[in-house]
Amino acid sequence: MSQLRFRNFGNLSFLQSVDKPQFLSRLLAEHSAYFERHGIDVGALTNGDACARRLLEVFTQPDDAMPGTLLQAIHLLDALADEAGHERILEEARRCSVDLGAMPDDLCPGDFALAVWLEHPWLVRVCREKTVCQSFKRYYEFRSPDGRRLDLSTVKAKIGELQEILGPWFDSRQRTPTCEVFVYEEGTEIRCLVTHGALYRTDGTITAKLQRERIGYRPQRHDSIIYDTDSGILKIHAQFATERMAYREAFGRVLFEDPAYFPEGPTYTLECLRTNGGSLAVVAGMRSVRLTEVWIESHTDKCRQQILKGVDLTEMVAGRGPIDLAGGEIVRAGFSIGYSSGGRARRLEVCLPNVADHDRDRDGTVVEAFLRANHFIATEPDGDGSGRLVAAA
Repeated sequence: MSQLRFRNFGNLSFLQSVDKPQFLSRLLAEHSAYFERHGIDVGALTNGDACARRLLEVFTQPDDAMPGTLLQAIHLLDALADEAGHERILEEARRCSVDLGAMPDDLCPGDFALAVWLEHPWLVRVCREKTVCQSFKRYYEFRSPDGRRLDLSTVKAKIGELQEILGPWFDSRQRTPTCEVFVYEEGTEIRCLVTHGALYRTDGTITAKLQRERIGYRPQRHDSIIYDTDSGILKIHAQFATERMAYREAFGRVLFEDPAYFPEGPTYTLECLRTNGGSLAVVAGMRSVRLTEVWIESHTDKCRQQILKGVDLTEMVAGRGPIDLAGGEIVRAGFSIGYSSGGRARRLEVCLPNVADHDRDRDGTVVEAFLRANHFIATEPDGDGSGRLVAAA
């Protein structure tokens, strides 16, 4: 438990800024017994410095007796009690037609998050879950073999079945049967956030009396699965290959009655870099693009690998530079893309067979168009369920 870290609730200036009698005391009221054991009367909180410092001690040194519901509430609020969280809450409220007009205009971001939690706790939860999904950038992508597509209502109706399959699988891997699937829709994507237990952890500690002890706890883990309703691609963010396989089979079995519905195969190809004449197509939403990194593997007994980095390697890879790069397979490429929205150029990395690493929430639509315009999409499903390579222009 000592490993928990709160970005806002573990910060003295934040605790000094929130209105403790009006908002924080109401959040902590149902856990008054826990705080009483720490010498704090939640019904008599003040906005004084001493009160903030005492609360800071509790939030930065949580023990095993801290109620789970309190931990969950703090985790949800901790990520949304700033200006960025304020905007996320407002946007989600607008999308869900929730009227927050009764909220006072003079609330600081921390007070605003607490006030919304007290009136609409589900809204804060939705914003938090979406924030977790948006933090992931690296997904492994798997194409569907036919033209069948799903909608949000179909996936939501199957949440229980997915949890029934995934829970025992996690339990078999010593990660407890706890499994929660949260589903929502963003544009053409149905996004699923899977929360489950991680492996049990222990840490050595030293007490105030300089005694060495050992504490154990089980962290939670978040995985993200995205289903693109336009392309039928299943995108998975998970730590291990075995987890990605379990998700592919579970989603295939539950949603399409076929555990092998999302086969493991190539999604991208980079050989088009050799046939594009030394140039890359720029699509709407982009100012510029440069090829800045290339990995080439030669399938020989020594399995030689070349890694090239430069300001712009596009012409060189196409055979118009001083180095002969005709041999081997291009297995990874890094691009520096300048976006029309402004700011510094951002990186896109494509790794064979099925990873495109980029900021999906800011750049996803533009990157997808760029990959298609430059023929980096390796497979398209045929009617018979097989895949075919997309030829480069």
